[in-house]
Amino acid sequence: MADPFTLATVGIGATAGGSVLGGLGNMLSGQSSQNMYNYQSAVALVNKQISDQNASYAIAAGETSAQQSGMQTRATIGTTRATQGAGGLDVNSGSNLNVRSSEAEVGAESAALIRSNAAKQAYGYEVEGLQYTAQSAVYKQAGSQSALAGMIGAGSSLLGGAGSVASKWLGAQQAGIFSA
Repeated sequence: MADPFTLATVGIGATAGGSVLGGLGNMLSGQSSQNMYNYQSAVALVNKQISDQNASYAIAAGETSAQQSGMQTRATIGTTRATQGAGGLDVNSGSNLNVRSSEAEVGAESAALIRSNAAKQAYGYEVEGLQYTAQSAVYKQAGSQSALAGMIGAGSSLLGGAGSVASKWLGAQQAGIFSA
């Protein structure tokens, strides 16, 4: 069996070492959490860029579809005019002109609807991008708080260990273990 001096010294040393390691563990844990949140923040910013690209694509695709619709409308109007003319009708007046005018209006409405739907889709992507930007900021804040919590935890571990070491030292001195 070991003597009381050795046991007290080992106990005090283990308490001091444990609190140092606990403090280091808290610091590393806080840093690790901060790194994780920084990564998530970066992913959110990449997702925001993708949303921005999707919004641009939606507008471009909508414009292309609207142009195709316009060409289709013009082809329909041309076919109608040719059919009217082939039937021996006056294509420049009356209901024949009104039919083609109506076809043009319907075509314009269709193109406007296509553009409107594309704008709504782009708006959805823009809102999504804003959400990703906000989420990135939240992750950055959480990372900063994690690092701070790690430092506070490390300080708490060291202070608690110092108090415990001091208490054990005092107890050992009062028991006369260190008086030789």
